[in-house]
Amino acid sequence: MRFAHARITPRLGPASSKWPARGDDGVAAIEFAIILPVLLLILFSIIDMGRMLQQQIQMTEAAREGARLGALSGTSTDVKNKVQSIVGAGITLNYGATPTLCTSASVAGSDAVVTITRPFQPVTPLTSMIKRLSNHTIPPVTLKATGVMACVG
Repeated sequence: MRFAHARITPRLGPASSKWPARGDDGVAAIEFAIILPVLLLILFSIIDMGRMLQQQIQMTEAAREGARLGALSGTSTDVKNKVQSIVGAGITLNYGATPTLCTSASVAGSDAVVTITRPFQPVTPLTSMIKRLSNHTIPPVTLKATGVMACVG
């Protein structure tokens, strides 16, 4: 009975020490320096792909609205102004050809077609990093959107 209230404390050995073993001081910093470029590459890719998708959706909506206006006997200038107002003033759009619009002489079943393109410019330094590392140029990405609406008549 004399040992009933005695405490048993575990011994701390080198494997269970509170402090890391000597020589492991800079390992985390080196591991972080190795993985940081990969993490930045993934992050920049996500940012650029998100921007590209947003611009593609915006252009598709603009082409659709332009085709809708063209189907209602709008002029080519009206269609271009409508499309430009949707995508923004600072963005230059290229039209594949003069938009095919509906007129009073349009045959039922014909379509108003608006096709727009624009180059995509990434904002992240990903392309310049790839260019420097591999001595290759990346061809520019061109976004294209087409809107088609049936002529009302």
